[in-house]
Amino acid sequence: MKKFTTLLLHLAFLTVAMLGLSLMYLNYNYGRGIHLFSHSTYEDSELFREQLEKDINRIFDYVNYKDVFETDGQLDYSKKMVGVSYSSGIETQSLTYTLDELIRYGKSLGYYLNSDYEVVQSEVETPPPKEDNFVVDWRVYMPSDSYSEPGDAYSTLEGLSLEIMTRLGSYLSTYNNLIAKPSNLIFQVCYHRSNAERSMYTNAPDLDADAIRSMGKYCYVDGTTLAPDTNISVLPTNISQVAESSNPYDNNNYYVAIGLDTSYPNEDVYQAGYDSFQNMRVMYLAGIFCILVGAAGLILTLYRLLAEEKNCPLNYYDSLSTEASVILTVLGCLLAVFLSYRVFSKLLHLVVQVSYWSYTDKLVAAVFIYLLLLWEGSSLMRRYGARTLWSNSIFRNGRTFLNLYFKEKRLTVWVAFLYFCFLGANLGILSGVYLSFFHSQGALSRIMGILLIVILVVVDLWGFHYMFRNAWERDKITEAISTLSTGDTSYHIDTTLFSGKEKELADNLNNISHGLEHALQEQVKSERLKADLITNVSHDIKTPLTSIINYVDLIKREKIQDPKIQSYLDVLEQKSQRLKNLTEDLVEASKASSGNLKLEISDLNFTELIQQTNGEFEEKFALRRLDLVTQIPEKRLIIEADGRRLWRILENLYNNAFKYAMEGSRIYVELEHTDGMAVFTIKNVSESPLNIDANELTERFVRGDVARTTEGSGLGLSIAKNLTLLQKGTFDIIIDGDLFKARVAFPLKPLPEEKEHSEES
Repeated sequence: MKKFTTLLLHLAFLTVAMLGLSLMYLNYNYGRGIHLFSHSTYEDSELFREQLEKDINRIFDYVNYKDVFETDGQLDYSKKMVGVSYSSGIETQSLTYTLDELIRYGKSLGYYLNSDYEVVQSEVETPPPKEDNFVVDWRVYMPSDSYSEPGDAYSTLEGLSLEIMTRLGSYLSTYNNLIAKPSNLIFQVCYHRSNAERSMYTNAPDLDADAIRSMGKYCYVDGTTLAPDTNISVLPTNISQVAESSNPYDNNNYYVAIGLDTSYPNEDVYQAGYDSFQNMRVMYLAGIFCILVGAAGLILTLYRLLAEEKNCPLNYYDSLSTEASVILTVLGCLLAVFLSYRVFSKLLHLVVQVSYWSYTDKLVAAVFIYLLLLWEGSSLMRRYGARTLWSNSIFRNGRTFLNLYFKEKRLTVWVAFLYFCFLGANLGILSGVYLSFFHSQGALSRIMGILLIVILVVVDLWGFHYMFRNAWERDKITEAISTLSTGDTSYHIDTTLFSGKEKELADNLNNISHGLEHALQEQVKSERLKADLITNVSHDIKTPLTSIINYVDLIKREKIQDPKIQSYLDVLEQKSQRLKNLTEDLVEASKASSGNLKLEISDLNFTELIQQTNGEFEEKFALRRLDLVTQIPEKRLIIEADGRRLWRILENLYNNAFKYAMEGSRIYVELEHTDGMAVFTIKNVSESPLNIDANELTERFVRGDVARTTEGSGLGLSIAKNLTLLQKGTFDIIIDGDLFKARVAFPLKPLPEEKEHSEES
C-alpha cells in the first residue's frame, strides 16, 4: 500500500510538471527569460509590435486608396478603375472598367472578401473565365505605373479583378477597424503641398499632433527629421519608408502622428491584447511554479520509490538477462513513440487546436517513454538489491562460456563457426516470421511473429557487437603498427581490452616495441661514446701537436742554411698545420652533430655577410683563376642566426669551391628572397668527375675527390650542414653531371617597415 501511494504521488507530480511545462511552452511569453518578471509590459511585447506594424500598414493602405475608392467621403462603386485596349481584327478597341464591374466579375468567379477582408475563393466550381489578354493603358490605383518589359503591360480581366478586390479589402479593413468604430489607436497623416492645400487622413479630426504626442504611447515622424520621436520601444522600422513612399506631393512637408491610449477605454484588438498579455503572464508564472513543485516532488518520490523497489522480490520480467531487459525497454520506447503518434495523438487531435498538435504529440511520446524508463529503472533496482544485476548478464555468462570452450580454437575456425551460427539463426527467425504473418491467422500468430522479430534484432545486435569488437581490436593493432613504423618505439597497447588471438598479437607488438626502444637506446649510447671518443682524442692530440708546431717555428728561426733541411721543415710545418685543422674540424663536427653547441642568436643582415665573404675570398679565388659571379639584392635580408657559426658555414662552402672547382672556371653566388626564406646558393663546375651521390657528400670524411689529391678533410660540408640545421635552416646539395650546387636557406625576419605595411593592408 505504501509503495502504491508513492507511485500515485509520483504520477501526480509528473502531471503537475507537465502542466507547468505546457503553461510555459504554449505561452507567447516563452523565451523572454527574467525580463518578464521585472518591467515587462504589453507595449514591450512582440505581440504588440506585430499588431502595431499591421495597423501602420493598414493606415498607409487607407492613405493610398482613400481617394481611389471614395467620392466626397463615400465609397463610390461607379468610379473608373482601369483602362485597357485590345485588338479585334483590324481595329483596336479601348474599354474602361468601374469598381462595380470588376467586383461583380470577381464574384462571378467565386471570389469574395472574408471577415478579415482577405480575398478568398469559394469551393463551388465555376466556369473557367475567358482569358482575354488586355493591354493595360492605366490603373487609377497605380498612377506612376511603368513597364520595363513589353509583356508586363498585359493582363486578364480576372487578374485585374483580383487586384482591385485586394486593394479594396485593405481599404475596408482600415476603415472598419480604425475609423468606423472607436479605437485606442489614434493616427494623423498630413501631407502639405502649400500652406493652403493639404491632404489629411485621420480617425480623430478634433485632435492635433501635439495632443496625440501627449498620449501614453506615441510616435511622431515628419519629413525634416531622420529619426522618429517616439516612446515605443519596439517601434516597427518601416514607418518612415512607407510615409515617404505614400507622399503624393514629393516634398518633405508632411508629418505622421500615431498615439495609443494605454488606459484602453475602447474595446478593440489592443484592449484584447493587453488583457491576454496579463493573463498569459500570470499563466507563465504559474507554469514556473508548477514545474518547480513537480520537479521537486518527482525527485523525492522517485528516490523513495526506487529505495522501496530495492527491497522488493524479483518478478518474471526480472528473470530476463540485464541486457535483454534494456533492449526490450528500448524497443518498447520505439513502439510507444510509434503508437503515440499513430493512435493516441490522433485522439487528442479531436479536442486540441491545430496549433498545439505538434506539442501534444511530443508530450504524449515523452510521457510514454518516461513511464517505460521508470519501469526499467525499478527492475534494475530490484536486480541490484537481489545481486543479480551482473550475475544475470549476457556478457558475464557468455564470456565465461567462450573462455571455457573456445579458448584454444584457431581464429579462422572460430570466426567461421560464429558466422554460420549467425546466418542460421537469422534464416530460422526469418522463416518463423514469414510463417507467422503470411501463412497463419489470429492474434497469437502475430504475437509470435513480433516476438521472433525482437529475437532477430537481439541476435543481429549481438553479431554486430562481436564484429565491432573484432574490428576495433584490429584497428588498434593497425594503429600501433603505423605508429611503430614512424619511429615512435615508446608506443604500447593496453592489452587488457583485448582477447583471443588479437591479445596475443598485441603482446607481441609490445615486445617488438620494447626491443626496438632498447636497441635505439643502445645505438644512441654508442653514438654518444663515439662523439666523446673523438672529442677526447682530439683534445689529447692537440697538446703534443701544439708543441710540434712551436718547435718547428723555433727551428725555422735559427735560419738554417741547408736547403734540404729547410725543405724538411716546410713539409713538417705543412703537415702539422693540416693535422691541427683536421683536429679542430673533428671537434667541431662532433659538437655540431650532437647539438652540444651554445648558439648566440641575433639579427643578422644576410646580404651584408655575403658581400663581406665575397670580398675576403676574391684574392684567394684569383690564385686558381676563378671568377666570382654574384647576384645579390640591394635590400637587406634579416635572419636570426649565430654570426660566428654562420660565417663558418659560408667559409666551408667557399673553401670547398676553391679546392674542387675547375681552374679557370667561374663560381656563381646568388642570394634571393623566396616564400619567406633567404636562400643562398653557390655553384661551380667540379675539376674531377662527381661520381658520387649528393647525400653522401655531407657524411663525415667523404670527399668528391675520390683520389684524395687535395687537402680537404671531408668534414667541411658535414659541419656546414649540421650548423645550418642547428640554426633552424635547410641545407641541400644538388649534383648535375659535374655541376656542384649547395643551397642554404633561413627563415626571414620581417623588417619594421614591412610589418607596418602588412598591418595597414
